[in-house]
Amino acid sequence: MRIFYRVLQARWPGGEDWRDWGFVYRRADTPTAPISLHHNLDEFQELVQCLMRQMREESPPLERADCILQGLGGVCRLLPEVHEYAAEGPESALLNAVEAHVLGLGRMAHQEPAENDIRIFAGRANRPLAQAVARRLGSPLASLTVRSFPDSEVYIQIDEVVRKTDVFVIQPCTAPVNEHLMEMLLMVDALRRASAAQITAIVPYFPYARQERMAQGREAISARLVATMLETVGVDRVIYVDIHAEATQGFFTVPVDRLQAYAILADYFRDKPYLQDAVIVAPDVGRARLAGLYAQALGIPLVLMQKRREAGGRVETTHVVGDVRGKVPILIDDIIASGSVLTQVPSLLEQGARPEVHVAITHPVLLPSALPRLDAPWLDELVVTDTVLVPPPKRHPKLRILSVAPMLAYAIRGIHRGTSISPLWRADAPRSLGFYD
Repeated sequence: MRIFYRVLQARWPGGEDWRDWGFVYRRADTPTAPISLHHNLDEFQELVQCLMRQMREESPPLERADCILQGLGGVCRLLPEVHEYAAEGPESALLNAVEAHVLGLGRMAHQEPAENDIRIFAGRANRPLAQAVARRLGSPLASLTVRSFPDSEVYIQIDEVVRKTDVFVIQPCTAPVNEHLMEMLLMVDALRRASAAQITAIVPYFPYARQERMAQGREAISARLVATMLETVGVDRVIYVDIHAEATQGFFTVPVDRLQAYAILADYFRDKPYLQDAVIVAPDVGRARLAGLYAQALGIPLVLMQKRREAGGRVETTHVVGDVRGKVPILIDDIIASGSVLTQVPSLLEQGARPEVHVAITHPVLLPSALPRLDAPWLDELVVTDTVLVPPPKRHPKLRILSVAPMLAYAIRGIHRGTSISPLWRADAPRSLGFYD
């Protein structure tokens, strides 16, 4: 099969850093067929639907496909060069290969013979992360067709033989949450019906994790329902990263590996010149244990904030326990969605903290209300991981993204070989396990 394609780039509005983020293509064997879009902008449903509608209505040739981006010149553009790529196999395998090239993921690692029966599948939630994991394991992403029908139903087809193989499905359930969750369930069902030997669901960002209990009467315990659905559809094992409530592990009867990203985030700060004057800050009592891991890993003091949520979702800090005078705060948390955790920082500044705050958070959900809050003059940077895909239009200049791909690849290799993955819980894991090799 052979295709012609043009690279789609995107950027932070008004920024200078354009990133290759997808491509527009047409098949060489059907030159009169409409062009197609392969993208990593699933979160922006309205934008994607607008592009698809433009392609249907305008039906431009590939060389003049710029018209589908009319009005989007500030955040998206097509490079003028038309590239050609040819490969044997199904169309999905060819698209995987082109995507890896467009994303600039570099060379593929050597695959060990004992790992030839590993298959890495990915839905549409975070393909760049899945591509990076697959390349660290020395294998391309497995071939899979995922598409949506006009009535919004999702279609899944496995495009290669998986009988008696060890399958890992990478799918963080980010916005649109329900669509990505359904994709994962359908992928697992298709793989089970295709006789995969073992299916492991890797859910870096677990959906409904903050609905793990009944805070009031007559509420659904949504996290428990997600666990039940995964087991019912045929998952043999589950991996997630920094889940909001650790007790969620008890909702499962299959093995669960609860990975932690604190070692990756802490290592980012390890050699910073301000570290000797820094303190780790927990935004509330619930994050005190996580903050303790950071403080122990970096050898710096721990400060605890007490907060109270008021009507309308407003957060008020009532106490700051610990000395922050003249210190550089490193504020930690597991999720940043609306950015309410940043509204607690003025309380630290009132206590004498230096106005150069660093924030380390695992899951950058980053709702629209959070992005303006990153403009605060006292915020130096927001350091996050790629458990949640952050498209270029949301990549604020203060955002720093670290990859969990080496950690997931190490876990996959250990699970497949039947060896321990406990070294991942050590504070020195990124350096001792070769995450940067």
